[in-house]
Amino acid sequence: MRKLPADSRTWWSDLGFGEAPQHRTAPREGVLVYRAWGGASREWGSGFFSLEKPASVIDAELRFNIADWGNTIHFVSTFQIPAGVPFMWGSVAHGSRDLSSTGTQVWLGRQNLANLRLVKSAELLRHDGYVLAQPQGRRRVWN
Repeated sequence: MRKLPADSRTWWSDLGFGEAPQHRTAPREGVLVYRAWGGASREWGSGFFSLEKPASVIDAELRFNIADWGNTIHFVSTFQIPAGVPFMWGSVAHGSRDLSSTGTQVWLGRQNLANLRLVKSAELLRHDGYVLAQPQGRRRVWN
């Protein structure tokens, strides 16, 4: 897991959280999480997931701002965080002029990502729009 400075107030904004995330441990039944992905972004990704399963491409983008990170959003996969595995969760950062819905994200460090279990792979998201990921944080959504 990436070492985060204990005295920093903004380390969480670098991870794309809108506020300081909560540190949790998965309960006995585990936790279902979802990952919307596509294009250069891969199914297992870099440790970012959601507690909400998006219904469509635009739903995923409006909740999670994932095109900002180079993800073109075509599929959603379902995973389970097994009991006892630590993770962080909190709100997704949105810009002040953003029309997005509130979404939550889950972040697992690299060592915890190895414990994740794939439940359902690569369900095609409803394509109610196309998201073009832009390399410098600029994004465009058309429907």
